[in-house]
Amino acid sequence: MMWFRERRRVNARRTHLSEVADSVGARRGVLLAEKRTGGAGIGNSPVSLVIITLRPGSENEVARAQIESAVSAGYTKPPEPPCSKGRGCSFYGQPHLPMLTIETYSSGVPISSFGPVPEGQTGVIISLS
Repeated sequence: MMWFRERRRVNARRTHLSEVADSVGARRGVLLAEKRTGGAGIGNSPVSLVIITLRPGSENEVARAQIESAVSAGYTKPPEPPCSKGRGCSFYGQPHLPMLTIETYSSGVPISSFGPVPEGQTGVIISLS
């Protein structure tokens, strides 16, 4: 019976992460991948959600818009500059909100296993845990 309770807890956490992803606009653009991990087996790892998208616009424009979406959803705005090129921008320590990391990839830069980001697009990886 213990496994059933744990399974419900993991499912509730996954649902919450998906709802937060929607509230920050993580699925905007062309969805390349959505991956849920953790919460299963012995020594459960943390439940997480990773969403990879392509969006039109420059890396700076896309990053700023995504940060503003996160702030609108209740995350505290990071200090300026919010993220350095090629590095993630993390939001954590918010009550009732999971840790959020935003990574952006400019045109021509390989993103995960999908190859280089097309011209005029920005690759975005949103991680929630």
